[in-house]
Amino acid sequence: MSFITWHDRYSVGVHSINDQHKKLVEMINNLYAEFYNGITDEFLNKLIVELEKYAVYHFAYEEKFMKLYNYNDLKAHEDEHNTFVEKIKKYKETVSVSNKIEVIDLATYLKNWLLKHIMGTDKKYSKLFQEKEMD
Repeated sequence: MSFITWHDRYSVGVHSINDQHKKLVEMINNLYAEFYNGITDEFLNKLIVELEKYAVYHFAYEEKFMKLYNYNDLKAHEDEHNTFVEKIKKYKETVSVSNKIEVIDLATYLKNWLLKHIMGTDKKYSKLFQEKEMD
């Protein structure tokens, strides 16, 4: 059961970044699947920690190349990344399987944020990264 299905329209034209985005999609899908299979607090907490770590890694990867290529919207992009990380930290402190609505809210937030970010913010650097022949 998938919460997010990867489509070619989500591609930013850079293989390494697409793979990282797919990993984030996989993590969100794992949360969704476990929710319906009887998620535990242990699984939920572990997933949020892993998601936060991986997101930070992914954001640093993108930002490294934005700096290298003098990307014009770097500051706005970094701000979006930072807002996401802060939101995940708040969920990490409060979310519990005893509050099913909060778990659904987390999954929905993750899905909506990631797809909006990829389709809007990340697509803006796509042409530049492709011109630099980034893979």
